[in-house]
Amino acid sequence: MDIEHKPLSTVTTVTIRPFHPADASQVLNIYFTGLVNGVDSAGHFAITRAFLHWTPMYLAYFLLISGGGILLLAVQQDIQILGLVIVLMSCGFMFLVYYRIRTTFLGYYQDGLRHDMTDISQYYRQDHEKDRNFIRHFWVAEIPSMTSESGYEVVGCVALDCSSKSDGPVIGELKRLFVLPAYRKHRIGTKLMRTLIAFAKEKKITLLHLETTNFQPVAREMYSRLGWYHASTTDSDFEAGGMRMSFVKYLLPL
Repeated sequence: MDIEHKPLSTVTTVTIRPFHPADASQVLNIYFTGLVNGVDSAGHFAITRAFLHWTPMYLAYFLLISGGGILLLAVQQDIQILGLVIVLMSCGFMFLVYYRIRTTFLGYYQDGLRHDMTDISQYYRQDHEKDRNFIRHFWVAEIPSMTSESGYEVVGCVALDCSSKSDGPVIGELKRLFVLPAYRKHRIGTKLMRTLIAFAKEKKITLLHLETTNFQPVAREMYSRLGWYHASTTDSDFEAGGMRMSFVKYLLPL
């Protein structure tokens, strides 16, 4: 059963702890779900926008139904062929829209793999923290599981990546904050974020920043609710359902 669609269980105990190498496969599943196709992911938002809120798609639905009706009801073969052509063109249009959106977000997923998510233990190894300007850390949220061989299930994650190279204040980036859809509304994302913030304060980091998109309204609402403030918005070249995707930056002074 797909972990995203399993029945929501009562989450009684949530443990936030550092990442272990054995968590890698579960974390990559969370990352893929949270970015590409999970509920409230940017990829899911783009697909929903294109297929449910876009006038050209409504036209494609109309042509699909009309072409299907012609194909089924017409007596003359040439008219049946016309109906088939209309059906195929409508389906082709919908497939191309889906393929374009899917490919875009798979590209973002692959970018993460090339950057830090292929070998999380190596990228976020703790010996970096000997250098105050090179602090990196990765946490996971786990819950007890009766079905897992390990006895636990990883349901969320978050990362801190400090890339400041100056002698001034240390600035950190919050990254990879994801919670599986079936385990949301249990404040797991909040617990992950507060763990990261407490760690950042301990390391004398004075400012956190993060980047999300306007295709993730639920995430943006959470950031605003927890005290992050909007810093800037940059439009991208990608558009879905007549809506251009923007990269939105938030800041949190510590």
